[in-house]
Amino acid sequence: MKALQSVLVCGGQVGKFGRQPESTLASLAAPVLKGTLAATGIKPTDIEAAFVGNGFGGLLQNQETILGQVLLGGAGLGPIRIHNVKNACSSGSDAVHLAWSSIAYGQYDCVLVLGVEKMTHDDPKATMSALASASDRQPTSAGRSVFMDLNSERAMRYMERYGATPKHFAMCVVKNRAHALMNEMAAVHQALTVDEVLADRTVVAPLTRAMCGGIADGAASLLLVSESFARRHGLKGARLAASAVEGGDAQRGDGPSVTARCAQTAFEQAGLGPNDVSLAEVHDPTAPQELLDIEDIGLCGPGEAFKLLEQQATSLGGRIPVNVSGGLTARGHPVGATGVAQIVEIAEQVEGRAGKRQVTGAKVGLAQMAGGLLGDDSAVATIHILTN
Repeated sequence: MKALQSVLVCGGQVGKFGRQPESTLASLAAPVLKGTLAATGIKPTDIEAAFVGNGFGGLLQNQETILGQVLLGGAGLGPIRIHNVKNACSSGSDAVHLAWSSIAYGQYDCVLVLGVEKMTHDDPKATMSALASASDRQPTSAGRSVFMDLNSERAMRYMERYGATPKHFAMCVVKNRAHALMNEMAAVHQALTVDEVLADRTVVAPLTRAMCGGIADGAASLLLVSESFARRHGLKGARLAASAVEGGDAQRGDGPSVTARCAQTAFEQAGLGPNDVSLAEVHDPTAPQELLDIEDIGLCGPGEAFKLLEQQATSLGGRIPVNVSGGLTARGHPVGATGVAQIVEIAEQVEGRAGKRQVTGAKVGLAQMAGGLLGDDSAVATIHILTN
């Protein structure tokens, strides 16, 4: 196989996440695009291509086919080669993967990535219907979310198999709420206690409302550049040591999840292992899913993630901080933007630029996303590993 070019992450920007009913996709995207160019000093004419991740613009904003062209052209960034990427919750991270591939294999030297989503809608049922389209199964009853049903099933199995309790899921919420208080762009800035999380309204047992991520709008962007381009333009950035995508398996049975398979691919690509990881941002649409992700990635053994919570090992200042941005449940989850925002967070961390959220001595960071449902597996998983 041809040796791959090194790829650097530069100029990452994350906008405010949360319910922004007066916003549009264009108003969400414009500030982060402007910020990325300003942070790097790169001119629009230096950008050879762009990849735009968005999950539900077709269903919610009636722009199914040329969203990237509309948003980038409106921001003064056209005409360039634009690729629109749609892959459920992995839309943004898959856009990063495709952009990485285009540089790593020598096609381009400077590529823009935008992830953007507007989830709030005049009709809340439209949002729920859009989310449901990312699945091959039906909810257990009318008015229910297939994703919450599955997260409930996974949480129940985890408790039965390993002895975890709802209290552990509540501890995860408390941790991520504390992290989000240090992130001005997070959707939720409200600390909670374990008792408050457990006392919140039940969504689907054992999940309470506080354990579940809410609807959010937002955008994030970054530049990926080759090492030679970075030298010519005086740019510095985190190295994207691995970019992996794997597809889900509806018939996997007791086999490894798509996230577990993707992690193996990413670690092999980077020449690293789970013990090398300084911090991780993982896909946690509910608190229990964070624990499952940690174990699937290999950051601990099966049934050990809730014990890490007890030891505060996954909190900022712990051995392996997880979701110091606040994660999906507290930073928010505008579907197409989340994967890009994760990678911006990890890049800032390994470069030592994360401010109050800085993980001391961070050298290797991992970002994991999963999207859609095939049976009881995610339809797609992406993992990116960044180093300083």
